Amino acid sequence: MARPLTKTQEDDDPLVRPQAIESQIDDALKLSSSMLRSRLSLADRRDPDHLRSETLVHLVRHGRRTGDQSLISLALPVLLMRCEANLFVKVPDGQLPEAATIREEILGAFGELFASDGTGEAPDELDFYECKFNRAFRFFRIDVVRREIARLAKVAQMPEPDDEAEQGPYDEVFARVSEAFRSPATQEGDVLRGEIYDAILALPPDERDAVILVHVMGYQEESDDPDKETAATRCDCKGRTIRNRLTRAAAKLARFKEAL
Repeated sequence: MARPLTKTQEDDDPLVRPQAIESQIDDALKLSSSMLRSRLSLADRRDPDHLRSETLVHLVRHGRRTGDQSLISLALPVLLMRCEANLFVKVPDGQLPEAATIREEILGAFGELFASDGTGEAPDELDFYECKFNRAFRFFRIDVVRREIARLAKVAQMPEPDDEAEQGPYDEVFARVSEAFRSPATQEGDVLRGEIYDAILALPPDERDAVILVHVMGYQEESDDPDKETAATRCDCKGRTIRNRLTRAAAKLARFKEAL
């Protein structure tokens, strides 16, 4: 029988696995090693014998608690392989500097959650992954990428705000953009912040790069100094082109203006 979860939600109600996951975990714990290996090889999620990622998380945790290294060796590589496939789609090469390194960092940090399971300040953090794995991993992925964006932002000196400057029509939109990238993700809440984050990354590459360079990393749009690195020099275009890209991007993101 699956071990009960101990983590609570924001309203202090305990987390409860969906019944379908609860039943699959119970069945999976009874499988022989050969049968489990066969079930783990099924990649088609439509196959009724396909083991869900929530189940794999429980199997790995169960293996750690019982000292069953063979169970861990069977389930964990499959789970990490699924996460890696997700990251190649969500953090592709060319989207961010050093995307490959970020993917490795996310996978490594995710693996560390199992090593620290049951200890530290959040001993039951993995409980959420046994209920809604895709949502939990999404927040985890976003948090690591945000930290990388924050690190890159420190490299580029953010300009001092000009309180007397006239406010542009999309200034509030871009303020939300900056907040979305820099605020830490949470598992149970902050869904909309994750949506605007995904919306930014879903912009056409030229618009996305302009938004991130100017309103997240703090580069100027252009400069009279030919030796200064700006959004225009990094994108190999004129400042007017950067501003046009920002205007198009802001129009697409404006729906988030009042919601956050």
